[in-house]
Amino acid sequence: MLITRRSLFAGALLTATALPAAKVLAAPSSQWLSYEARLRSRLADAGGGRFQSDFAYALLRSVNAFRRGQRLSPYAWDEDLAACARAHAADMAVRGYFAHESLEGFSPWDRASLLARDLCGPVAENLAWRTDPRGSNPRQFEALWEASPGHRRNLLQPSCTLAGYGVVKVGRRTYAAGVYADPAVRLSRPLPLRISGPAELTRDLASASPQIARLAITRPGEDPTRIGTPLTSALTLQPGVWQLHPMQPAGNNGYDVLTGPVFVV
Repeated sequence: MLITRRSLFAGALLTATALPAAKVLAAPSSQWLSYEARLRSRLADAGGGRFQSDFAYALLRSVNAFRRGQRLSPYAWDEDLAACARAHAADMAVRGYFAHESLEGFSPWDRASLLARDLCGPVAENLAWRTDPRGSNPRQFEALWEASPGHRRNLLQPSCTLAGYGVVKVGRRTYAAGVYADPAVRLSRPLPLRISGPAELTRDLASASPQIARLAITRPGEDPTRIGTPLTSALTLQPGVWQLHPMQPAGNNGYDVLTGPVFVV
């Protein structure tokens, strides 16, 4: 069998049957819980600035006009992706950096795995900032992204259907973030960040749409190296932080590997 990772950028083919079984230890929970708390704080205080909700929705409209011009379906607004975008824009504003990775090294995929807790699928992120004494407008930010090959790719992802934008203004500087996703699998409800054990996990995943064929669980950020077990199989999870990887049939006797929420046991 082959495992393919569903990615917005590049995928790898991994031979799953030749690998021996291995015991995988959970990641320590303290850094993940601390970062999740930081994101929640930034959603509450806007990094000392002000969130620009009208600006964020106008960004979506501008991007969707661009997509329609390229004969692509418009993005639908997703509030959880918008929370990822708002939290990161505010964190960059208050701590004075500009990067897809936080100062602790957390990525856009990590933020989605913490805040978009019913989403399993690939995620991408666009960032921009401007300082203008006369103020900035959404079209200026979208034009920056259209002119950058990587950002333009994210605006025109054919497989993505959801987007969320966050804009924060601090003084004369405006930070904007856009987060895009292909919701290949949606859980029936947001997975709790803390769970008591495998029984609670399998109960929450049983009614996902579409139904999850197989499931791999790894340390956050790690790729599965073997075909996951059926969802109904018994799981053994040590205390710590884990990440879901639903596996969906992809033809040619293979599976798409999706990235889902992280959780703490």
